[in-house]
Amino acid sequence: MTIPDDPARHHARRRRLLGAAAAAPLAAGVSRSAPAQQGYPNRPIRAIVPVPAGGTLDLIGRQLGQRIQPVLGQPLVIENRSGAAGQVGVAAAARSPADGYTLLLANDPPFSILPALGSPMQFNPDTDFAPLSLLCQASLLLVVAGDFPASNLRELIAHVKANPGKIPYASAGVGSQHHIGMERFMGMAGLDMIHVPFAGIAPAFNSLLAGETKLLFAALTLPLPHIPTGKVKAIALSGARRHPLLPNVATFIELGYADYTVGAWFGMFAPAATPPDIVRRLSGVIWDAVSSREFIDNVLLKIGFDLDTAVSPERFPAFLRDDRARWKDAVSRIDPAKLKP
Repeated sequence: MTIPDDPARHHARRRRLLGAAAAAPLAAGVSRSAPAQQGYPNRPIRAIVPVPAGGTLDLIGRQLGQRIQPVLGQPLVIENRSGAAGQVGVAAAARSPADGYTLLLANDPPFSILPALGSPMQFNPDTDFAPLSLLCQASLLLVVAGDFPASNLRELIAHVKANPGKIPYASAGVGSQHHIGMERFMGMAGLDMIHVPFAGIAPAFNSLLAGETKLLFAALTLPLPHIPTGKVKAIALSGARRHPLLPNVATFIELGYADYTVGAWFGMFAPAATPPDIVRRLSGVIWDAVSSREFIDNVLLKIGFDLDTAVSPERFPAFLRDDRARWKDAVSRIDPAKLKP
C-alpha cells in the first residue's frame, strides 16, 4: 500500500536537501583554500632540529631562515630536541599538528641509517613525513688531534695498527654517519680503535679539541677554523672529489680506497598530513633559496659543504630511497656487535 506524501513534509525535506547540496561545495572550497584564506603563514614557523644546539644543522637552519623569511613573511624558529640518535626530535615533529607551522630539519641518520640498522623506531620515515626539499650535502673529513703522531693516511694507519684497541675515536652517536663511516673505514683498513659516542657532532668535536679523543669524521664546518691553527690536522676527505677549501687534502678514493665515499645530507620535512598546497609552497620557497647561486657561494662554499649536489623537491623522495640503500650496504659490511648502543 502506498502512503500519500505529506506536502508540508515534502517541502521541508526538499529544503534540507537543497541546503545540503549548496553547502557541500562551499565546505569543500573552504577546505581546499583554507591556507590561502588564513594567509598562511600568519605566525612564526618552528623547525625542530633533532640534535644538540651548536651544530651545523643549526647554522644551515639560520641561514635558510634568513632567506625564506622575506618571502613567507614569518621567521623560521629553530628548536633543538635531541636524544636517541635523533629519534626524540623526529618523533616530536611527526606528532606535531600538520598545519605547516612545525617542520623538521634533519640529517640522514633517522631517515637512512637507523632503518638500515633495523633499529626500533619511534616513527615511520616513509609514512610520517612529507619530504619538502634537500638542503645540502657534505662529504666527511677525517681529522686528528694536533698532537696525533700522524699527518697523512698512511701514517695514521701505521700508528693505529701499532696500537690496536688503544686509540679512542669520537662520533656523534651510535648509528650516526660519523660512526658508520669510521667503522666502515676501519674494516677496510684492518684497524681496531675504541668508539666514544657523543650526543651530537659538536660535543664530539669538542672532545677532540680537549684531547679526550684522537680522531673523528666531521663535515668540514667544525674543523675548518682549527686546521690553520694546528689544533687539528686534516687527513682525507670522504667525497668523490676534493673540496676547493682544502685543495691539498686528498680523497680516500685517490688514496687507494676506491669504494669508499661517505657523506651527510640535510633536509626539510613536514608532518605527512600537511595540506598539499602548504607542502608545495614550502618546497618551492625552500628550493628557490638553497639552489640559488647566492646560497651556494655565500653559505655552502664558505662552510665546507659539497657544491653542485642539488636535488630538486621532485627528486627528493627517490634520493631518500637510494641513500637508504647505500647505508644498508655499508651496514651489512660491519660487525653487528660494533653497531649496538
